[in-house]
Amino acid sequence: MTSDDSANWVTFEHRGPVTIIRLNRPEKLNAYHRSMDQMIVRYVQTLNQGEYDTRCLILTGEGRAFCSGADVGGLAERSTLNEERKPPWRPTHSEISAPRALRDCDVPVIGALNGYAVGLGFGLALATDLRIASDDARFQVAQLKRGLFGDYGLGHFLPQQLGIQRGLELMLTARMIEAQEALDLGLVLEVVPKDELLDAALELAGEIAKGPPLGIAASKRVAYMNDNEDLHRVMDWTGLAIGHLFNSEDNAEGIRSFMERREPQFQGR
Repeated sequence: MTSDDSANWVTFEHRGPVTIIRLNRPEKLNAYHRSMDQMIVRYVQTLNQGEYDTRCLILTGEGRAFCSGADVGGLAERSTLNEERKPPWRPTHSEISAPRALRDCDVPVIGALNGYAVGLGFGLALATDLRIASDDARFQVAQLKRGLFGDYGLGHFLPQQLGIQRGLELMLTARMIEAQEALDLGLVLEVVPKDELLDAALELAGEIAKGPPLGIAASKRVAYMNDNEDLHRVMDWTGLAIGHLFNSEDNAEGIRSFMERREPQFQGR
């Protein structure tokens, strides 16, 4: 990996008042690396400072996946297989992560969800304000398969949007749900053929962009006024808890089983 490679892992395309943010590692199904998170956060922070004339964002993935989750190479580095890991008590500074940044963004964010949105990618998808899925979209709390749990906001988003029982069911079984079920559950607004996804998102973004920017920003703030406080608490606690789980044998087994393409055998240690 070179710095030039990672610089292109997130791209920004301006179409008038709409900006399309693309996760751009299609050869890895847009596996999410920390540098991608940093690029999204920096852009949103700059947008909030008035640097761009953008009235709506669209977040999507290049290729056949929205985001296949965290980069497994990065997970291996943070597991018990690596002795030079960060102490588990040290905060992960989740206040600068993309879910918080997207929720705190002054303009609405539309998720154009193509293909797999699993693990961390599922959390990133649910951090957007309005979501349209392609008919081949798939969603899963895949972290459980790695001996972890639904981080990156999932522990907040799923119970908040689905209720405790249904949210827990998805988190505890780690079952894959398809686009139609996501629509039935209310996780997405609409399901469209995959070749119509971006057009559908652009149409919705165009309608939003016609509105008054200050009124729209205020609407988003008031809608999340109480919700964001809960999100921040959940992400702070999750960051600490996940640090401990990275040091567990179950996490190491989850990564080994993934690399060996077999079912994990968890032992609770």
